Amino acid sequence: MGLKDELGLPHKIVSEDHELLLSVVLAAQMLEKEADRLLARFGLTRSQLNILMLLRYQSREPGPDHQSLGRMLVVNRSNVTGLLDRMEAAKLVERAADPEDRRVKRVRLTPKGFKILVEAEKVYMRHVEELAGAIPPADRAVLCRILEALRRRLRRGSPQG
Repeated sequence: MGLKDELGLPHKIVSEDHELLLSVVLAAQMLEKEADRLLARFGLTRSQLNILMLLRYQSREPGPDHQSLGRMLVVNRSNVTGLLDRMEAAKLVERAADPEDRRVKRVRLTPKGFKILVEAEKVYMRHVEELAGAIPPADRAVLCRILEALRRRLRRGSPQG
């Protein structure tokens, strides 16, 4: 089913470029909605899963600080402190002063956060593999390169400004 039919549009989308970008946006929105649905049973949001996975796979002792976590987040970075406050209240993470600079707070997984991550990650990654399976293996690397080129262009800003 083409995008025109998926969106219930009465007429063909005139610009192929616009249709391409609308397809990317719609797919991203659908992926986000599906992730929200999967993670709800664990009491997690996409942002919280992102933080837990970063702490497990992308950090070393004594743990990243708020600023580093904000840079690494794939999801909304607008309120890392508020997000960490909620996660700390839920006992998913803990923050401690940096041993070399007491003004800096380091973030670490708690045992509860690790346990929930392991459970959620099994379900989430199984679903990721199932969804990615819709794309032939030879096309996955090509799609990654295409999306990387799009992100590069967006970071530079559009030529017309």
